[in-house]
Amino acid sequence: MMYAILSVDAWTPTDGARLLIAMPKPTSNPHAIGRIVSVTPRVGGHMQTFDLTVEVESDDHAAAMAAYRHALALDCYADPAEAERWHAIDVEHYRRHRYARNHWNGWSPE
Repeated sequence: MMYAILSVDAWTPTDGARLLIAMPKPTSNPHAIGRIVSVTPRVGGHMQTFDLTVEVESDDHAAAMAAYRHALALDCYADPAEAERWHAIDVEHYRRHRYARNHWNGWSPE
């Protein structure tokens, strides 16, 4: 299982949705196809925000990139604490620059 925190303004993630995910590592950024297993809304914040649990369906980077050629990737982490850490970084980046990796403004994977 992988974990992510997603902030959105135009899409509500749902159980079973398939999407492109990125699994950032210190020296690489492999992509995969993931399926959302659980969605838990968070209260408060500047956008709708959800804790997601994501199952990796296929970790073939080339196949994932070909299947989701024009998609944004959801950054996912093996540890919920790491997802939380990066969410805090994203929130600050969004506050300063109006964009961040797991903050999707006006975009959905569907």
